[in-house]
Amino acid sequence: MAGMMPQPSGEGDCQGVRDIVKIRARLNVQTVPMEHPCLRCGACCACFRVAFHWLEADNFAGGVTPPELTERLDAHRLVMRGTRSCPTRCVALVGTIGEAASCGIYAQRPSPCRELLPAWENGEASAQCDRARAAHGLPPLTPADWPAPSRAA
Repeated sequence: MAGMMPQPSGEGDCQGVRDIVKIRARLNVQTVPMEHPCLRCGACCACFRVAFHWLEADNFAGGVTPPELTERLDAHRLVMRGTRSCPTRCVALVGTIGEAASCGIYAQRPSPCRELLPAWENGEASAQCDRARAAHGLPPLTPADWPAPSRAA
């Protein structure tokens, strides 16, 4: 069936996993399991108007944002449905803010969503992220929310 991933059928199918485990052991690399903070937040999707040029939703012009999830703001801009009203909640937001949330069109999200970086993901504060989280009673992210792989001594 197209689009289906093959399931492991025997012992030989696990060799790749064993190789990765051996490489990690040899390099003595420890990974810290973490869930991306955005996957338990969603505050920005329920705080800001998401306005962008209409070409981002025009399939013929190479746009990828689904046009059915947008509405016209003015002659040159569209907004994601739900971000122009009060209370604000983008139609593409899936889940519960502050618990488990994600973008239902992540790969197709418009430029304002791509450009809004979560605080400290790249080592820098984000006033927009902090403001959105505060609006929903969530504490600001800190550098500690972004653990990185470390080498054991």
